[in-house]
Amino acid sequence: MDTLQSYDELPYDRLPFPESEPDFLAAIASLHGFGAADARNARVLELGCAQGGNLIPMAARYPDSEFVGIDLSRVQVEEGQAFIAQAGLANIRLLHGDIAALPDDLGEFDFIIAHGVYSWVPDAVREALLSACRSLLKPHGIACISFNVAAGWRTYGGIRRLLLQHDRPGLCPMQRVEQARSVLAATAFEDERLQKEADYLKNASASYLFHEYLSDINKAHSFGQFVADAGRHGLRYLGEAGPRRARVALENDWGLSAEARYERWLEAEAGLDDALDTRFRRALLVRHDAGLPQPQQAGLLKGMAFSAELASEDELDFAEACEQHFTTIAGDHLPVSHPLLKAFLVVLAGACPQVMDYGRAVGHALELAREYGYRGEAHAEFLEALLDFVQMQGLRLHTFIPQRMSASADSPRASSLARAQAAMPAWPVTNAFHVALDLDEWGRRLLASMDGSLSADALGRKLRKEPGEAGIQATPQQAAWHVQRYLEFFRRQGLIG
Repeated sequence: MDTLQSYDELPYDRLPFPESEPDFLAAIASLHGFGAADARNARVLELGCAQGGNLIPMAARYPDSEFVGIDLSRVQVEEGQAFIAQAGLANIRLLHGDIAALPDDLGEFDFIIAHGVYSWVPDAVREALLSACRSLLKPHGIACISFNVAAGWRTYGGIRRLLLQHDRPGLCPMQRVEQARSVLAATAFEDERLQKEADYLKNASASYLFHEYLSDINKAHSFGQFVADAGRHGLRYLGEAGPRRARVALENDWGLSAEARYERWLEAEAGLDDALDTRFRRALLVRHDAGLPQPQQAGLLKGMAFSAELASEDELDFAEACEQHFTTIAGDHLPVSHPLLKAFLVVLAGACPQVMDYGRAVGHALELAREYGYRGEAHAEFLEALLDFVQMQGLRLHTFIPQRMSASADSPRASSLARAQAAMPAWPVTNAFHVALDLDEWGRRLLASMDGSLSADALGRKLRKEPGEAGIQATPQQAAWHVQRYLEFFRRQGLIG
């Protein structure tokens, strides 16, 4: 195939995928006792990179690493190449090509990412993808492959079947999307999960609805099937990079061999998918000769660093174990019972966007909790509770503490990537933790102007002078208030010092 027509006509959203960020992958690997490469000096390949919305922010964040993206959609690759040239990034290249016929001179990589590919391509391409991961991974490299899981799609597949029954493939992609939305609006689902998904799809991006629910191929795989297919290509399962509400805990395994323990772990993972109706996985794979992976170990958290943007409306109890809740930036309400963990999260949230190592964070947390009557220590029970919260991705894991941007109180300066993204409305702005931000027109215009040459007052005058497409008018006081509000938001997102 010369190009992927459906993606040329309706390109995939230019979104970053936080779970595929190299430092995060290395941190997850470390919890499994696996030593991965340092993201600051690594080679990263993304198969199915679209316009580079996931890969480009990584290249900006790690200027000493090398990034290669490959996609079959010529239109998407050309759009990404144009943005890379405009952003002035020299350590990334996007190539138009086929996963089943990759160039011979790619070399080996520390990280390989294939997000939104495995379940949506023919069997031959799936085989080629796994083969490429084995042949292109360095000895301690990690591949992150996402796929739809059969356990959950036994339920959610009902929506896809319904939409395909009413689909008219002869129409253009956007017409098919509108037809699908009409079907969803006219349908009431008895299953609460399906109704919630249908309500989401009515307002979801057109590219997601089209490529997930109307694509010619969307094959869900069981965890066991995926692991077996990877094994045929010399790859082993290392762990899961996506959020989970439960985790595997092996008991009474002291007499088992390492291989038997590994097999029991895989069986438990498959059982967990059935219990949780898991619908999507971001599985990490390593080479078969890289050593035998193990389940996550809570004690290894002591070697990690952490960041978190959290809030809680509860009057937190730092002395006793009682369930209370923290809210993430995505709006998820996550339960926490351990009193020291609550203090630990408050410390991280107060330091945001700083990254703190375990020793410093737990030291401050102990000081805070003891002020309110906590008499314990940071023992195994605390570490297990922390690991549970990590599994839910209520906070962010890091293997190192990144260097902070230099700050100027008089003339704030945003990162060059943030300014370039903000100047192009079709591109989402990505924060320092590889998350896309939802910015209005004023926020984008302000961010694009923050090159360090204008004071906060001058930025306010600029906003007032240029109402923009929305024709927004503001008094000097309103403009100053907006500027200060945005500056604080951008600071917490790690976009300015």
